[in-house]
Formats: sequence, structure tokens, C-alpha cells
Amino acid sequence: MKTPAAHPDLQRSSVGALAYTDVTGKRHDKVLPVRLFPLTDPNRWISITDLQGQELACIEEVDGLPDDVRKILLETLAERDFVPVIQVIHTIRHAELGCEWCVTTDRGQTRFCVENDESVEALGGGNVVVIDQHNTRYRIPDLAALDAKSRQKFERYY
Repeated sequence: MKTPAAHPDLQRSSVGALAYTDVTGKRHDKVLPVRLFPLTDPNRWISITDLQGQELACIEEVDGLPDDVRKILLETLAERDFVPVIQVIHTIRHAELGCEWCVTTDRGQTRFCVENDESVEALGGGNVVVIDQHNTRYRIPDLAALDAKSRQKFERYY
């Protein structure tokens, strides 16, 4: 991990992409902010990466950034934060490469495969993150709030 950036210089390009200027003055176009762990602390530890995933900078604390930089960063993160919320688990069954899930999310019904048990992680307070084989994250905000059949299907496998 790179040394945390004291005050990263982030701007929007003319086409709306995020650009980062490092401490040497070099401009990096089309950079992506990525939340690091823990996901339960979303305003700490943000990595700024190039399109190949190479880390250019690491922001330890979003709240300590200048207002204009913080606003751009949080807007860009919000654009990228697409985490469907699992509302109902219809089936979880063993498949050739892990487990196949059929669920209803806040975005509609979908199917996905989970490769192994490490792809299902409890974050505390009943909050669970499920990562499919394509690295799409799904969230169950409160496992206890799922209907009884969904909880039973989840508990049978995890």
C-alpha cells in the first residue's frame, strides 16, 4: 500500500472522468477511487487507482480533505457504489464451481455463483456481504430481517 496522500489533488476532466495529480505534479487521467476494508468504515482508507488497478495514492481519512476534493471524491464513490441488497433468497444449491444463488434484490431477481465460503462475509450486526465469481458484491443488511425461509436457506450453507 502506498503512503497515505496528505492532500490529493482530484479534479473532473472535461468529459467527467476523475483525474489525480500526484505530489510530483504528474497528472493521471481516468483514475478510480476504491474503498478499502473495513467496509463498515466507508470514510476511511480510499485507494486511488489507475485503470489497470495500480494504486497511485491512498487517502486515510476523507473527512480531513479540502471541501472541493472531498465533494468530488464522495460523488465519484457514490457513482461506483452499486451494491444490490438481497431481499429474498429463493435457492442456494451446490454447483460445479461453488454455490448458485437465486435471489430477489432491490434491483430485481438474479442468479449468481459464489465460489467458496470466503466469498460470504459477516460484517457484524447481522450485515453480510456476498461476492460472486465476477466480484459483484451483494449485501444483506440484516440477516435476521430476512424472511424465515430465506434465513433457513442461508444457514443451511453458511
